Amino acid sequence: MSETHTPPSGGIALVSPLSASLGFSETLAEIAATASLREREQRLPHEEIAALKAQGFGALRLSTDDGGHGVSLSELFAVARDVAAADSNIAHAFRNHFWQVEAALERREHPFHAHVLDLVRQRKTIGLSFVESDATAAGARPSRVLSRLEWDERKQVYVGSGDKVYATGNLYNDAFVGQAVESRANSTVQYVLERGDGVGTEDDWQGFGQRLTGSGTARFRDVAVKAEHVYPPDPPKAPEAAPWSFTFHQVYLTNCIAGIVRRVVLDAVEVLRTRQRNFYHGDAARPADEPALQALLGRIRAYAASIEASAERAVQALQRASESRGTRDEYANTLAATLAASEAKVVIDDLAPQVASWLIDLGSGSVVSNAAALDRHWRNIKVIASHNPRLYKERLLGQNLLTGQLPPTGAFF
Repeated sequence: MSETHTPPSGGIALVSPLSASLGFSETLAEIAATASLREREQRLPHEEIAALKAQGFGALRLSTDDGGHGVSLSELFAVARDVAAADSNIAHAFRNHFWQVEAALERREHPFHAHVLDLVRQRKTIGLSFVESDATAAGARPSRVLSRLEWDERKQVYVGSGDKVYATGNLYNDAFVGQAVESRANSTVQYVLERGDGVGTEDDWQGFGQRLTGSGTARFRDVAVKAEHVYPPDPPKAPEAAPWSFTFHQVYLTNCIAGIVRRVVLDAVEVLRTRQRNFYHGDAARPADEPALQALLGRIRAYAASIEASAERAVQALQRASESRGTRDEYANTLAATLAASEAKVVIDDLAPQVASWLIDLGSGSVVSNAAALDRHWRNIKVIASHNPRLYKERLLGQNLLTGQLPPTGAFF
C-alpha cells in the first residue's frame, strides 16, 4: 500500500508545525514513505539518518548562534515524536546522542563536555563506547570502572578494546564516549573516541522489532584514543542534588511509542479509505461506510490522542525538572518527572499495542501482507517497551502512594 499520507480532517498529520517550521517536512515525508520498504529489505537507514544530521536534527538543542536550532527540551521531544511517526528505528537511534547533548549542556565548562558540544556543532552524533564495570545487575550503579586504556609509547596514543552491548544507534554515530582506567596514572577518566580503525560496523541485532536501530553489540578492537581526548571525570553532584539521572532515557522511549501510535492512526485512515471489499454480512457495500469500522477508527484515534497526551505530560514534567536544575526546586521537580515518566509508561505500554492490533482488525485479511509491513508497529512498540518493564513501575507507583517509597536511582528506571 502507498505510504503518502494526506492529513485527514481533524488535523492529525505526520509532521507537526514545529518540525515543519524547522525545515524537516520533506525529509520526514520521504522517511515515512520508504519505511515499510526498509523493513522488508532490512536496509539500515544510513542515508536517512545522514540527511537528518545534515539538517541539524542532532543539534536541535544547540542555540542558533551555536549552529543549532535553539529548541527547548520539550520541543526536542515533539520533533523526535514526528521522526518516530515516520520511522521509529530512526528516532530511537538518536536517543543516546540526545542524552549526551543534554549532559554536555549542563556541564559545558568541563572540557569533556565542551568536546562533545563541538562535535555536535559539526553535525556529528555521539554514541557509547566499550564499558566494563563491577555492576552485576542491569542498570545498577557501579562502584568502579574496569575498562582500560593502555598507553602506547610508540604511537603516542591510548589503545583500548571492549564491547558495548545494546549499542542502539552506534552503527550511525560518528564518535563515542566512555569511561576507563588509563594506564599512566591508573586513574579513572572519560574519553572521546572518533570513528576509525577498530570500530565495528557489523549488525548482530536479533530483535523482532526495532530491527534497524543497530541495537546489538558494538565491538571496539585496539582503537586509538588521543591523549588530548582523555579527560577527568565529572565532579560529584552536590549532596542536595536530585539523584534521579536517567528519566530522560525513559521519557524518550515512551515518546517514540507515542510517535508510532500516531503513525498507526494515519495508516488506519489509509487502510479504510483504500480497502475495496466488505464482508457480505456487513452493513455497507464499502468498508469505509461500515459503521463498525468507522467506530473502530474513532477508537484508534481517541486512544492515540490519549497516548500522545500522556507522553506530553511526562515531557512537560521533565522540562520543569530541567529548568529547575541547581535551584531549591530541583529535587521536587526531578522526583515529579520520574513519577510522571513511570505513570506514562504504565499506561502507554498497555494501550499502544492494543491500538496497533486494532489496525489489523480494521483491515482484516487485506493488511496482513508483508508488503505493507503493518505488523512492524506492534513489534516495534513491544521491543521499545521491553527496555524498562512496566511491572516494576507499577509496583513503585503503588508503593509510593502507600509508603512514600522513592524511585530507584540507577539506569533502566
